[in-house]
Amino acid sequence: MTQIVWNGSCGIIPLSKTSGEWKVFLIQHQGYEQYWTCPKGHLESIETPEEAARRELKEETGLEIKRFLQKDPILEEFYWMKKGERRLKRVLFFIAEVEGDICLQKEEISHGEWFLLPQAISKVAHPEGKTTLKQTERIVQTITN
Repeated sequence: MTQIVWNGSCGIIPLSKTSGEWKVFLIQHQGYEQYWTCPKGHLESIETPEEAARRELKEETGLEIKRFLQKDPILEEFYWMKKGERRLKRVLFFIAEVEGDICLQKEEISHGEWFLLPQAISKVAHPEGKTTLKQTERIVQTITN
């Protein structure tokens, strides 16, 4: 099996099914409170993308993976400005049902909240994030349990 070398970020689209409806946990980073997103971060040198995504979820939210809902991650790409340079950001998002108690990482995360998927799509500002959540919505509609 070939190992994928990845130099972008990895994250989890954290889902929970309550009363037959899927909810997603979105966070706001310190200093970027106008933006809602899913937990994500960079790989450490010895991690696979899945391991990095799992670690970032736990560090930022306190949540843990109950089960992955799809084997392959969703690739989200967008451009952003840093120090006057246009940079490409690439994130692999794994879709997972999560469990545990919320414990936000106070140094990085200012707020977190559960939203129904349609609400979450409207909360996310960037078109790429909206597309990722719409893909997630289509995928979970096919899951019966």
